Order: sequence, then structure tokens, then C-alpha cells
Amino acid sequence: MKTVKLMNEFLHGPIWIIDDEGWITDDLPLVNDDPVLKELNERAMEMYDNYYEFDSHDVACWFNHEQEKADKDIMLDIINKIKARLDEINDGSFVVEDYVTEHLKNL
Repeated sequence: MKTVKLMNEFLHGPIWIIDDEGWITDDLPLVNDDPVLKELNERAMEMYDNYYEFDSHDVACWFNHEQEKADKDIMLDIINKIKARLDEINDGSFVVEDYVTEHLKNL
């Protein structure tokens, strides 16, 4: 059974599909090809990527924690919509592990 992990990472949306051996895969068309999930994943990725600033604050790469905190309700809404859509389309071929929500709630 595959695992859909929700994790924010630079240049990657929060939806990560992991196979039975723990490798990242794109072999879950039910999730990969869903237009609703594609749009939500893209929105979350764009928002998260914008927290990174390059050649700013006297460092090569700086993460804007204050902006992440200010946007937490928006990101939580997107993640909740992703989870709801995953629940809606899940045919039993995957489980969901959420690594984003708790982080955001603690901001």
C-alpha cells in the first residue's frame, strides 16, 4: 500500500507519494491525475516557496518565519482541502500521513 505524506518542502508541493519500500514515486494516478489535488498542491507549493528569500538578511538563503506564521490559516485551509479530497477519492490503495497540520497549528 502506498503512503501519501503531506510535507512542505521547497520546490515541491505538500503531496508526496511513497511506495511500499519507502521510495518517492509518481505511480498513483488516482492522486497524481486528480485536477483538484493538482491545483491545491500547486497553490501550497507557491505559497511555501515564497517564504524563501535569496541573498537576503545577509545570508544566501533566508526563510521568512514571520510570513509563514501570518499565512498559517490560509495554508491550513489548503491542507485541509487536500486531506478532504484525498479522503474523498481514496479507494483503499493509500494511507495519508500529515506532517504539516501540527507544525502550522504550533506557529
